[in-house]
Amino acid sequence: MEEKYVTIEVEKISFDTENPRIKMALEKYGEQLNADRIHFALSSATENSNGTSSFSGLKDSIRASSGIISPINVIARDSDYICIDGNTRLAIYKQFIKEKVPGNWSKIKSVVLKNATQRDIETIRVSAHLIGSREWPAYEKARYLHYLRNTKFMDYNEMIALLGGRKSDIERQINAYHDMNEYYRDKVDDTAFHMDRFSGFVELQKPKIKDAIFEAGLELADFGEWIRDGKIYKLADVRRLPKVLCNEEAKAIFLNGGPRSIEKAIKYLDQQAEKESQTPEGEVKLANASLNQLANSMARRINEMPYSDWQMLRAKEHEDAVEQVNNLEILSDILKKFLQNVSE
Repeated sequence: MEEKYVTIEVEKISFDTENPRIKMALEKYGEQLNADRIHFALSSATENSNGTSSFSGLKDSIRASSGIISPINVIARDSDYICIDGNTRLAIYKQFIKEKVPGNWSKIKSVVLKNATQRDIETIRVSAHLIGSREWPAYEKARYLHYLRNTKFMDYNEMIALLGGRKSDIERQINAYHDMNEYYRDKVDDTAFHMDRFSGFVELQKPKIKDAIFEAGLELADFGEWIRDGKIYKLADVRRLPKVLCNEEAKAIFLNGGPRSIEKAIKYLDQQAEKESQTPEGEVKLANASLNQLANSMARRINEMPYSDWQMLRAKEHEDAVEQVNNLEILSDILKKFLQNVSE
């Protein structure tokens, strides 16, 4: 593949309709897809979780600088070009032209990729989106991983070389994407589909979760309904499903309850465990321990854990191993949030 740095007329460059950040948003337009809808999808895709938009910030920056600093990447198609990376910057230039913003927006700095194979193009997309600095919903990342694996047949070693991480993590993301579409997205209309529920389906891929659902006589379609109906609101609670479903009382509380019913089931289990841990005098063990004492004891216990116990937890060799790991993950999540608050 060769690269040629040039300045190209904006009107000769088309948006990339295969752009992974907006591909799902574009699919709903079907034959009505046009430049305006692509522009809207690009501007919407850059909205942050706090409601602010990096699109407007980038727009102000480009206008203040009288142009872009980093060129966009394009490939030639007949007498025109398609933008492979830099669609948002291209959209801003096109908007400036349409709105007659003062300045020279008719041409844009570009890198023309000559003799680029499909694999070269996908590599650029991966570098620009999956491992770039721009915020991108986890569901959309998993969608693109699914596309690379099942449509472009990119092998795991190549994906790991591009993205880093482990094969198991990539597999989990791809499987979560499949399950979310199969058991959740197909059960709701577009207005009720929430991509932020994706992490619940990632949790579903962890050891023993699906086993617990099947062993309880339930199906994965039921899981999709629990997510849809809000029975599982805090997605980390998916890790507690095995314990909930194997206890008949907790299971009934969860299945027969309304929104956030899994939290009531977990509370019931915790209360039962607390009763079992009481001394004959009715005092709960560790109840009077300070946070400092608990933290020191926990750190010492983990540091002094025999290697054989580490292996047993990793291999899930005993019945409580999955629950122990899940509880430690929950504790880790709580501690991270706690430390962020007290360390500011």
